[in-house]
Amino acid sequence: MKYIAKPRLFNKTHQKEFDNPIDAIKYLNEYMSAREGDHQDYVFIPPSTSQRHLKKSIEEYMGIGKLEVVA
Repeated sequence: MKYIAKPRLFNKTHQKEFDNPIDAIKYLNEYMSAREGDHQDYVFIPPSTSQRHLKKSIEEYMGIGKLEVVA
């Protein structure tokens, strides 16, 4: 399976393809984290990359259109 991480919804900027879902989730977590200068009310709680919560993390990113799974 291929995991396509799409940090931007409307273009392919920073889009990457991964063979491993953990790497894809780590990439998205890093990209989605708050940056210096972001509003202090911005809170992003990154999904877990542990094996125990992997399925839920994949579903969360797929649900918001940030991750695509291709067979």
